[in-house]
Order: sequence, then structure tokens, then C-alpha cells
Amino acid sequence: MTLTPAQIEALVRANADALGLRLTPEQMPGVLRYVALAADMAALVDGLPLGRDDEGANVFVPVAPAARE
Repeated sequence: MTLTPAQIEALVRANADALGLRLTPEQMPGVLRYVALAADMAALVDGLPLGRDDEGANVFVPVAPAARE
């Protein structure tokens, strides 16, 4: 499913409102670009066929970022 720019903006505004998150006008273009990018990536993954042996991961273990020197 491809989202239109108007749908993405409605989604962002509704989620920000539900979370009590205030987005400034300066932040909105970047947030909209990121959500559009994430929606495009989700569409790519959603379009991949799954085989009978494909399974989701059982456990996700986050890795801490490397320390800066």
C-alpha cells in the first residue's frame, strides 16, 4: 500500500496528538520525509514472498553502539 503525502501528514499529526508530542513547523518536513521513507521500506518488505520455512526471529537482542574514542 502506498501512502499519499496527505495520508502521511494525517498519520503523523494523529500519532503526535495521541502521544502528546508537539512537533514544530521546522521539525515537520523531516518527520514527514522519514515516515515516507519508512512506508516505502515497509512496502518493499511486504512485497517479498515468504517460504514455508520462513519465520520471525524468536528473540531480539539490541546491541549497544560502539564507544567513541
